[in-house]
Amino acid sequence: MAFHDFSSYIFQFPYLDQRMEHPADQKKYYDRWMKKYGDRFAGDDETMTVIEWDLRCRKALRGIFSSATFFIEARKDLQMRCFSSYYFCLYYALFHAVYAAVFLDADSDFEKLLHVTHKNIIHIFISAYANSKTDILTKEIGAVFEDLRYRREYYSYVTPFNNLFRYEEDLKTLQNILLECYQLTGFHSLMISKSFRKKIRRVVKFKDADEIYEFDRMFHQLFSKKAPDGKSILDASCEFMRYEMLRDGFCPEYIALDLDHQFDEFHTYDGYYDGGDETNAIKASDIWSFVAQALM
Repeated sequence: MAFHDFSSYIFQFPYLDQRMEHPADQKKYYDRWMKKYGDRFAGDDETMTVIEWDLRCRKALRGIFSSATFFIEARKDLQMRCFSSYYFCLYYALFHAVYAAVFLDADSDFEKLLHVTHKNIIHIFISAYANSKTDILTKEIGAVFEDLRYRREYYSYVTPFNNLFRYEEDLKTLQNILLECYQLTGFHSLMISKSFRKKIRRVVKFKDADEIYEFDRMFHQLFSKKAPDGKSILDASCEFMRYEMLRDGFCPEYIALDLDHQFDEFHTYDGYYDGGDETNAIKASDIWSFVAQALM
């Protein structure tokens, strides 16, 4: 038995299978989280619950893309000997991987997740996914997170003249951790989708103007950043995602199914990775391949 057996799709979860090998443990894990997600969809405010978890799944996938971008840039930093930015990118690769996962934690309040700090986010993650033998990951990720945070701060604020750490080993260690986190997030989005379809079974649409207002508030909290003048700025892909949600309704999806569509939106509008004569430049496909390695 493997975690794939809980899915009707072809995608596998080998990193999770390696972490939790026994079928009985996998089944207990699955049942525990399915109950948690089922309880969330059994509440009174059906529309806003579905909207919230649709947004959470979309945020999680975008967080994985952010994490992968930082990781691929860190790898390029090491190759090109970009000394000062290397640990900055390594740390934020893990930060965004952790943040993506905690957005799918059934016990974490939506509003509180919007105000996490660098100090408490790893504790939220461990509490949800790495707190005991019944979890897939272990508390070891906390030590890696704190080490990278320390190194990022050291290189940012007291930049040394010579390397102090085993920087090549740090890259290799982090790569496997990121793939585990991405796959964990993918599996949890699968359970969310299954719970939604079991409890509600239909695409949800707005019933009144108050729900539209609340959706917009939540959407901008997740996908924009206020400018100094107080205005919220969305990039073109987020504008289109908002349009699609308003047009089609709300349905939390397994993020692997949305991977191709979101990649179509990834720097499509600005053409950032297009053209260029530099053969060593990062390509969008480099980031896509790293994400797909875990989710497909």
